[in-house]
Amino acid sequence: MSIFSKNGLPILMYHKVADSDPDGLTVTADMLELQLSFLAEKGYETVSFLDLKTSAETGKELPKKPVIITFDDAYENFRTHALPILKKLKFKATLFVPVAFMGKTNLWDLGSEKILSAGELKRIEDDGTIEIGIHSFLHRSYADLAPEDMKEDLENCFNTMAFHHIRTSRVLAYPYGGYPKKDPELKSLMKELFTRMDLWYAVRIGNRINSLPLKDKYEIKRIDIKGTDSFRAFRTKLAHGRKNPFA
Repeated sequence: MSIFSKNGLPILMYHKVADSDPDGLTVTADMLELQLSFLAEKGYETVSFLDLKTSAETGKELPKKPVIITFDDAYENFRTHALPILKKLKFKATLFVPVAFMGKTNLWDLGSEKILSAGELKRIEDDGTIEIGIHSFLHRSYADLAPEDMKEDLENCFNTMAFHHIRTSRVLAYPYGGYPKKDPELKSLMKELFTRMDLWYAVRIGNRINSLPLKDKYEIKRIDIKGTDSFRAFRTKLAHGRKNPFA
């Protein structure tokens, strides 16, 4: 039997969760619960990137309908709004952390929204269902970095997380979804660096469902879930990767 799901692997990308006032980056808690409950009703089972790596390396089967749920930027509202819903449904999720901003605010946007502290992330990670990944050190696009800067960025991330004793999966979510896709030489050098540094995976946007086995572990596609999406749009994205399946 194949270890890979015939349904492919949708990876959902969220950012902020709030009580009200949805926007492109902010999903309401009620909508998030509706969406995740729909996943449960339809038989989806959440997996982590560690599960994905273990399956590829050992042959351990993935669920028939796997899904990875990700949250970028590690906003404090993940703990207050998303985590209770995930716990209620007994779902796993992956939280991508902009490491230099732990305990601060979203300064890369000149914003004032709180980012989880190292201590809070440690407690969340210790609970066992939330996987911690990295979202770069300074939230800089990898499309704008030279290989030596990428190396420094990754080292800063993993060394800082190790200092705080936060168990961290070696998975990168490209800030802004940016990587050197239009520069084949730089992209090749980047992937060689990632391999040397034992980076398991890197995820972009892409708005497609990933076929399994993965075609490129450093260009994994995620589906951008917006707070402005209707529930119908969410269901269409889950099935096809984007609102318009014919696009």
